[in-house]
Amino acid sequence: MLEYNVAFLRRGDLLLVLNRSKPPLLGLWNGVGGKLEPGESPLESVLREIGEETGLALKEDAIRFGGIVTWEIDGRMAGGMYAYTADAGLGDIGGLPRETADGILAWKPAAWVLNPENRGVAGHVRYFLPPMLEKSPAAEYRCLFREGQLLTCECLPLDLSLYT
Repeated sequence: MLEYNVAFLRRGDLLLVLNRSKPPLLGLWNGVGGKLEPGESPLESVLREIGEETGLALKEDAIRFGGIVTWEIDGRMAGGMYAYTADAGLGDIGGLPRETADGILAWKPAAWVLNPENRGVAGHVRYFLPPMLEKSPAAEYRCLFREGQLLTCECLPLDLSLYT
């Protein structure tokens, strides 16, 4: 079982993202999410994290599993996260951008988040998020890092029976 989850909430061409105030990815924009707690399923965890970080109480049928994102650092597997998306129709999130305990929560245009020249967004997001937003079949996105630099992100088939 992976240790983390991430969710990108979408409203039209906007994505709800968090500029993280804590490591990992301190100072970078990313989806909302966090660590799974003991006994939690990945879905239970991401719904809890969305509620804690945004105030939204999403139902299970409002969120879509997009796959897993794993990272290999200097030749060894070093972790991963379950990744989800949710479409428009979400409850109201007022007063954005807003400072939270985890960072600054704001709606940003998807084109801005996914722009390869945008160094303020976690680098691996532009690799795994586009197919997830297009509702492609869930996959594993294996991100390869060497000496602290993201080299690539491979899209691999995923055995869904292990994750649903």
